[in-house]
Amino acid sequence: MTQPIKKKIWFKEGVVTLNGVVEQYNAGEDIIYDQEMIPDDVWCSRCYARMLKKHDLLTGDELAALEQGLDEILELYEKGEFVLKVEDEDSHTKIEDYLIERFGDTGKKIHTGRSRNDQVLVMMRWFLKNKAKSVREKTLHLALRCIAFAREYEMVPMPGYTHMQKAMPTTVGTWIGAFAESLMDDAKLLIAIQDNIVDQNPLGSGAGYGSPFNFDRDWLSKEIGFSKTQNNVIYCHNSRGKIEGLVLEACCQVMLSLNRLACDLLFFTTQEFQFFSMDDSIATGSSIMPQKKNLDVAELIRGRTATVLSCRQEMSMNILNKISGYHRDGQEIKRPLFLGLMYTEMSLEAMEVILNNIKPNKEVLIKSMLGCPGLFAAHKAFEKVKEGMTFRDAYQEIGANIDKIKITEADIDRLLKMSTHQGGTGNLQLDKIEAEIKDLIRS
Repeated sequence: MTQPIKKKIWFKEGVVTLNGVVEQYNAGEDIIYDQEMIPDDVWCSRCYARMLKKHDLLTGDELAALEQGLDEILELYEKGEFVLKVEDEDSHTKIEDYLIERFGDTGKKIHTGRSRNDQVLVMMRWFLKNKAKSVREKTLHLALRCIAFAREYEMVPMPGYTHMQKAMPTTVGTWIGAFAESLMDDAKLLIAIQDNIVDQNPLGSGAGYGSPFNFDRDWLSKEIGFSKTQNNVIYCHNSRGKIEGLVLEACCQVMLSLNRLACDLLFFTTQEFQFFSMDDSIATGSSIMPQKKNLDVAELIRGRTATVLSCRQEMSMNILNKISGYHRDGQEIKRPLFLGLMYTEMSLEAMEVILNNIKPNKEVLIKSMLGCPGLFAAHKAFEKVKEGMTFRDAYQEIGANIDKIKITEADIDRLLKMSTHQGGTGNLQLDKIEAEIKDLIRS
């Protein structure tokens, strides 16, 4: 079915017929994501107009008019009155249409030397720069929460596991401190990607082959707020999906850290373990089993890790087997990007709530350790080494007499405090790690 539709900026005639199914299919969900990025598009358009003025392609009055129009768009957006429709195609077109309707020929000048190809690139890059900063901050703040939890329960004893079996004694502080350092590494990866790769301006590359103007792209980069200019005009467009994918890769690492913590919590809060108790405010129940108290939020963090990983994979599949240059199906990366970022931020926030509402059951933990004297076999072997026996002989002697090991609560505390090497149960260096995390927050 064909019907007269709104004139597009790429039409050459006043009235054109376009198949409605095709128009709807082309827009897809794209306008949903563009709607959220309208402020980013407006900001980059504002800076581009200023560059046109710098190169005498706009007069001072024309620039003032365009900036006024862009201000009006933001005001309408904040009121919920600047809303994309399928016939708009994208935010770039709707913004230009508004400026043309308001200011006539002046509005027609804002696209000089620019393509929607580099317009979408810079809009997403600016959005991504700010969003990556938000994810990074949430990651580091959760790391600090882990440090606070570790400090509060630093020497509370806890069984350590290998191969899903009790292995050696550890502490709650050591266990949760591991996640503080894991999240810190995840944040470092995100910082490296954000500062060195995301933070570069693709605007001015046009459709991917530049323009016959002597535009000062470095000036434009600084005006927008990027630290540098993405140089090669073809690579600007080839990097679409690659750079967004790298941010999602960092999100995957964050989610993998959260996934392991969620799995630990689900394991240790079962009725068989009861190592931790949870507040009712973070638990859910059952419609049929009155006794149920479920940590569903941790299960969802576990499941949504798989979703974020699949978003990263979808991004890679989108850019696979394409020749150099712009491709319309590049718009399909917005969906996995937004979903991956959203789930990562939500999961970080949810995990902080969990940590604020759980506490270790010290008596249960100690009982679990006293009931498994083999947990201290390695420590007993090390004691004999300190008395002069070789480790292998000590290993064999203790291994042959596991049932004779006797441990008291005082022994547990003494043995845990003996591990005074860096990162050991008696020397977690929480102050040092906390200072490093705070330095990253300030960076």
